[in-house]
Amino acid sequence: MPELRLNPITREWAVIATERSRRPHDFKKADETPAPKPDHAPTCPFCTGNEAMTPPEVEAFREPGAQPDSPGWWVRTVPNKFPALAPEGVFQPQPVGVYLRAEGVGTHEVIIETPLHNHTPATMPAEQWREAVRMYQRRLQALCRDSRYKSLLLFRNEGRTAGASLEHPHAQLVALPFVPPVIQSLVDGIARYRAEHGKSPFEAILEQEHREGVRLVHTTPHYTAFVPYFARVPFEVWIVPHAPQAHFEQVGDSERDAFADILQHVLQRIDAVLSQPPYNFMLFTAPVNTGAEVEFRWFLRIVPRLTIDAGFEIGTGVGINITAPEDSARYLRGEG
Repeated sequence: MPELRLNPITREWAVIATERSRRPHDFKKADETPAPKPDHAPTCPFCTGNEAMTPPEVEAFREPGAQPDSPGWWVRTVPNKFPALAPEGVFQPQPVGVYLRAEGVGTHEVIIETPLHNHTPATMPAEQWREAVRMYQRRLQALCRDSRYKSLLLFRNEGRTAGASLEHPHAQLVALPFVPPVIQSLVDGIARYRAEHGKSPFEAILEQEHREGVRLVHTTPHYTAFVPYFARVPFEVWIVPHAPQAHFEQVGDSERDAFADILQHVLQRIDAVLSQPPYNFMLFTAPVNTGAEVEFRWFLRIVPRLTIDAGFEIGTGVGINITAPEDSARYLRGEG
């Protein structure tokens, strides 16, 4: 019989449709085998040698003596050529009848994770991936110093179905002058749970996941990767730090590298089990520059794009998960 499961932080429900249960091979499509990609694409704006095809770089990790906007880099950050928001101006909402409008103030950057066109986070050398994650943190640190910004979201779209318009490995970072509803629901939910139970919901979730073990994917001294009890989609994974840290931008170097390692491991398992599916991941970190400290715990959510939201999901906001979280975790551990 189907189950309804509640996220104790946001109080969002998910349907676990066990009678529709799908195994990993049920999501594989014969006509979606990825074609081999070259390590350099002449028309790709993110490939080395094509630096003039992007806006001037914001920051890069480069070989000594290499000039900006030229070859010699191993991770590079540039403004998004087609940004969702623009960094000029001030966020000042003004009434328009019953509505509000404001200038679209914000920053939208692209972090090019490697010079090689045919790598992914799962296939690039571990040290290169650590350097990409180091750039994630540096850009978060830089943008949080702009007092106009109240929230930062680092995200990655892998595959066209997940929204990637370019194949070359890259992530995106958006700084917003307000706290968006998803982040605010986490802030409010954490405060509500502590008021009701006297502890952080993340502390309670980690305790239960380690006690039961059935939804664990991988654990290290600093992090736990698990399929949430309330997963909204098949093979959804959260990576949560054991330390109650609010801001990813404040994580120490060794812990940051350890995070890069567990994230790469989980993405390798997802690739192996689901044959390189499209996915999104989002790194949630605490609001900034709000004038008030809030309890938060940064974490990363991975959402494989294996199903499509239809009328029920869109109309209710309730996800239908056709693979039980316990089964997803078992497959990702290699026990399926």
